[in-house]
Amino acid sequence: MLSSGRQTALLLALVGMLYYNALGNEFHYDDFHSIVHNPHIRDLGNLPQFFSDPGLFSADPRQAMYRPLLLCSYAFNYALGGLDPAGYHLVNGLLHAANATWVLLLARALGFGNVASFITALLFAVHPLNSEGVHYASSRSEVLMAFFFLGSCLAHIRYRDSGVRAWYGLALLGAALALLCKSVAVVLVLIWPLCDWLRGPMGRKDWQRYLPLALVVAAYLLFSRQLVGQALLAPVRSLDVQLWTQLKGAIYYVLLGVVPTRLSADHQFAPSLSPLEGAVLCAGLLIGSLIWLVVRGSWRMPSFGLVWIATLLGPTAVVPLIVLVNEHRLYLAMVGWCLGLGWVFALLFKTRPRVALSVLAVYTLLLAVLTLERGRAWSDELSLWSDAAAKGSQMLKPQLRLGDALAKRGRYAEAEVAYLRALELRAHHPGARNNLGALYKSLGRWEEAEAQFRTLLEVSPDISHARLNLADLQLRRGQWLEAEAECLHALEFEDTGGEAQKKLALIALQFRADPERALAYCEEGLTLNPDAATWTMRGVALRALEREAEAENS
Repeated sequence: MLSSGRQTALLLALVGMLYYNALGNEFHYDDFHSIVHNPHIRDLGNLPQFFSDPGLFSADPRQAMYRPLLLCSYAFNYALGGLDPAGYHLVNGLLHAANATWVLLLARALGFGNVASFITALLFAVHPLNSEGVHYASSRSEVLMAFFFLGSCLAHIRYRDSGVRAWYGLALLGAALALLCKSVAVVLVLIWPLCDWLRGPMGRKDWQRYLPLALVVAAYLLFSRQLVGQALLAPVRSLDVQLWTQLKGAIYYVLLGVVPTRLSADHQFAPSLSPLEGAVLCAGLLIGSLIWLVVRGSWRMPSFGLVWIATLLGPTAVVPLIVLVNEHRLYLAMVGWCLGLGWVFALLFKTRPRVALSVLAVYTLLLAVLTLERGRAWSDELSLWSDAAAKGSQMLKPQLRLGDALAKRGRYAEAEVAYLRALELRAHHPGARNNLGALYKSLGRWEEAEAQFRTLLEVSPDISHARLNLADLQLRRGQWLEAEAECLHALEFEDTGGEAQKKLALIALQFRADPERALAYCEEGLTLNPDAATWTMRGVALRALEREAEAENS
C-alpha cells in the first residue's frame, strides 16, 4: 500500500487532472447575482459588514443569506483577479482537493484502516457527483463549509484521543467557521457524537464536550435567524409533501451515487403529494430494509456511513427549499457514501485482492471519465442548459435558461422554440413570457412582443420587468404618455433599481420639455443605480436649467 505522503500526493494530482478544465469555464445562473453583479464583494472594506448584514450576499436584496465567510472569499477572489471565473473555480478546486485529504485523515482517525481510508478518499476525489462543487462557483458554500466541517470533526477526534485542549479549541473554531459558510453545519451537534459512537463507548465526559458546541450553534441560529426566517416561516411547500418528496429523493440520490450517468443542473424530479404513491412506497420499503439489514448485522462502520448521510441530508429533508433535488447538496453526504464503499472494498481486498483491485480500478476510471464529461457540460451557459434540457424535457428552468443562452448568442429562432416550450410547461411563468416578449421586441416583432407583455401583466400586474419592457416598446412607437403611465405603475409595485426613473427622466426631457422633473427623476434613480446613462441625462437636464457648472461635474 502507498505511504501516507504518496496517498495524499496521488489525491491532489487526481483532483488537478480531473478539474483542470474548470479554469476555462464560465459563471452560471446564481453566480450572476451573488458574484458578477454583486457590488459588495468589490471592496475589501465591506468585510466587517458581511458579518452583520445578510443583504450584502447578493445584488438582489430578496436573495439575502447569512454566509459572511463565503462573501469574504468572493471579495478576496475579486481583489486578486476581478471577475475572471478561472480564479473562482481554482479556489473551489483547491478546496475540493483539501477536502479529499481531510476525508483521508478523518477515515483513518475513525478507525477505517489504511486501505479503506484511501479508497474512501479516492472515491470522494473522483466521484462526478462532487463536480458541481468545483465547476459551479456558487457551490463554494458547500466546499468551503465542508473544509471547516471536516476539520472540526478531525480536531474533535484528536482531542478525544489526546486530551490536548488546543485540539478542542480548533474543533470549536472549525464548527463556528463552517456555520459562517452555510447553515447546514448545525448538524455538527449530531456528527460529533456519531464520531464518538464509532470510536467506542461513550461516557459522561463525552456529553460534556458537546455543550459548548451546542451553545455555538444556538448563538448562530439566534443571530442569523436564517433557518427560521427564510425556510420555516415561509415554506415553499407543505411539510408532508416535503417529506414524501425527499423520501423518494433519498433513493434517487442512491441511484445517482451508484450510476452517476444522468447528472444535470436541474434534475427532472416532481414533488410527491401522498405516501401512497408507488415511488414513495417503494422508497420507504427500500430504506426500511436497508436500515434493518445494517442494524441486524451490527455493522458499525456501514451504520456510521448511513447515519452520516441521513444527518447531512436531514435539514433539506424537513425544511422545504425551492429546488427539490440537486447535486451540490450531496457534497458532504458523499463522505458517508464513500466511507461505505471504502469499507466494502476493504473487505473484498481481504478475500479477493485481485478482484477487488480490478473492480476498484475500473470503477474509479469510469467515475473519472464521467467527471471529465461533467466539466465539459459546465463550460458555458449554452452547454450546461442544453445538457439539462435534453435530460429533463419536463423541467421549465432548463428551457428558460437555454432560451436565454441561445438569445445571447444570436440564435433567435432556437431561443424562441425554447421559450415556447417553457410556456407549454407553465403558461403564465413570468420569466419565460417576459423573455419571449423581449426577444420579439429585439427582432422588431412589436405586436407579438406587446401581446406577450400584456398577457403576463393581466395575470401578474406586479412584474415590473414586463411593465418596463412594455413602456420601452411604447416609447419606440412614440406613445410616451402610455409609457409614462406604465413606468409610474411599475413604481407602485416595487423598486425597479432606477430603471423606471431613467425612462421617466427621458420622457420628461424629450417629450414634456420639463428638465426640472427630469432632474428629480435622475437624482432619485442615481441613489438606486448610479449608471452612466442616468448621469448623462442629469447633465442634460442641468444644462437645460442653465446650471452649467453642475452639469460639467455630472
